[in-house]
Amino acid sequence: MRSSVNQSNGYIPGIDGLRAVAVLSVLLFHMRAIFLPGGFAGVDVFFVISGYVVSASLAHRPELHFGRYLLGFYTRRIVRIFPALLLCVLLTGVATSLLVPVSWLSETTSYTGMASVFGLSNFALVWYSDGYFSPRAEFNPFTHTWSLAVEEQFYLIFPLLFFMWFRHRSRSDVIGWLCRQLIPIALLASLGYCAYGTSTRQELAYYMLPSRFWELASGAMLFRLHHAGRCLPTGPRFAGASIVAGAALIGLTFVWADAKAFPFPWAIPAVLGAMLIIIGSVGDIARSSWPGALMGSRPMTDIGKISYSLYLWHWPVLVLLRWTIGLDSAAYLVLAAAMSFALAVFSYHRIEQGAWWRLRIAGWKTGRIAAYGIAGMILSALCLGAVLKSRPYISLSVTRDQQTWYPQSWPSATAQQPAPANMLTGRKIFVWGDSHAGAYSTMLQILREQTGAQVFVYSRGGCAVAALDNPAATQCRAWVAETATEITSKASAGDVVFLASLRVPRLVDQWEVLGTPSSVHGSAAPLDVKRLQSVQEAAALVDIFERVGMRVIIDAPKPIFKSPPFRCSDAFNANNPICAGGFVLERSFLESHRQPTMNALAHLKALHPSLVVWDPFPILCPGNACSAFDGSVPLFFDGDHLSAHGNRMLYPSFLDVVMSSLPDRATLIP
Repeated sequence: MRSSVNQSNGYIPGIDGLRAVAVLSVLLFHMRAIFLPGGFAGVDVFFVISGYVVSASLAHRPELHFGRYLLGFYTRRIVRIFPALLLCVLLTGVATSLLVPVSWLSETTSYTGMASVFGLSNFALVWYSDGYFSPRAEFNPFTHTWSLAVEEQFYLIFPLLFFMWFRHRSRSDVIGWLCRQLIPIALLASLGYCAYGTSTRQELAYYMLPSRFWELASGAMLFRLHHAGRCLPTGPRFAGASIVAGAALIGLTFVWADAKAFPFPWAIPAVLGAMLIIIGSVGDIARSSWPGALMGSRPMTDIGKISYSLYLWHWPVLVLLRWTIGLDSAAYLVLAAAMSFALAVFSYHRIEQGAWWRLRIAGWKTGRIAAYGIAGMILSALCLGAVLKSRPYISLSVTRDQQTWYPQSWPSATAQQPAPANMLTGRKIFVWGDSHAGAYSTMLQILREQTGAQVFVYSRGGCAVAALDNPAATQCRAWVAETATEITSKASAGDVVFLASLRVPRLVDQWEVLGTPSSVHGSAAPLDVKRLQSVQEAAALVDIFERVGMRVIIDAPKPIFKSPPFRCSDAFNANNPICAGGFVLERSFLESHRQPTMNALAHLKALHPSLVVWDPFPILCPGNACSAFDGSVPLFFDGDHLSAHGNRMLYPSFLDVVMSSLPDRATLIP
């Protein structure tokens, strides 16, 4: 088999050529999806290659003792994967801590980075997603490690399956038959789960091994066929035709793949295409055809050899540039590509193939290498964790002053106008709404400390309460009903519920400019059907609370802006395209933008005269132009969420509103 399939040294140039195709497609897609809409399928090509190459590695070392067999395999994987991976993750963590402001309400980046050290980043991306506020994939510098995690998890299972096949493949009894069927059965089960998962929980189907196992197993099954002398090219024409057909299938996926139907069924043509190219690339006759010569050419193999390092480094480069200067111009895209290739070449020659450390471990036993590898993982995780925890101290961003920027429940907060202590002892204040309810955390902490009130916050991103522009979203209705029940069960007559939400269309989120939506302007404009339904929903909620003797406060829309201050306040990110909208808008524009909501509030107030409407707008925008900054200090964290400083500015007004809403205010003040 070796003489018919492999070149004299066991090296198959066409596989490196296929690696080049895979990594370049991923790079183009990540740079700009329009360049190659289905370029993400390059990862699926990598999976097929890995299944094939790992099988060859296992077959060429058929030790009889399973422990030595397994230890040898894992040692080779540690030497192959971890030096470059750990260095990349650590340096990415340092660069991220220096240059990337922490995204409010999201720890996904840190969790993904830590998990990537142990081959678990795919789990982190699914489990630790912060949902509404989770950084989009293109802003998490560790996202790409999910595919490496899938392969590492594959390595935990596959050697056992392969060993059982390799050891017992010649047996004619039931055990031999079962051992021969283990991998095919697992392949089919995985493919079936992939089809099911893509239509039900696509994020699980995309990121997790059970729905990706079939792709790696396809490469393994192809190796089994080659090992048995089957599916081998019989001549240059066959080899060339196989490569051309495979390239056509992969090209079809790269151009036409539907991301919503991925990995099933659109990963299938990419996997089949990769298998066909491998078939046409093996054997001494492969390079006799022009497609084989092209796949095995020097430029293709050179890129293929650095493909692992290129995959590792290109993504952090793109993400860090996306966070800072942006990637909208052709010049910055060229810069990103040049930096990625430069780092990949360095990483390949000095880290992956670095003689300075490979010679040192050349005489080590496999157990020692494995122990050092595990120790290196643990040490890297500790270092990365320390770096990420140190972001407030080492960051080059002005947002390192977290008690000014981040609207959290900072201890020992102080108000600008201290109020008599313990004036609300025994009172409960329930704050309920979308992420903007959580964005009042600093103000609410001051209220706790200065008045003795018990404050309960119920906040869910994307789930506005009494939105007044649209009825509650379907995915939020159960939460709204459950929370209303919980609040009324805890409350007593005279307690306060504060309904806090955005209530106007956003102009920008933390990741992209959303544009200026059209609004119905004019103080006398009638409510449309959706707004009327939303007002009726809000009225029903107010009814619930007023029936138990609670006082209801609702906030009017605050100013909003076209650029997020936390991403645009440093010299290294101020020129990012997301910052073009600036931090100042005319008061007249913002008042017109929120007028439909003010009309709805007036309608709601007419239905419930005891409803208290608190309007922070005049405090945050006292002049003809509204700014996201109070001088040089931020009033807002992003385009519409308050900063901690903005919270402190609003506290005196909010305290007055709370006090005036109470039925027995006079008896509460000592």
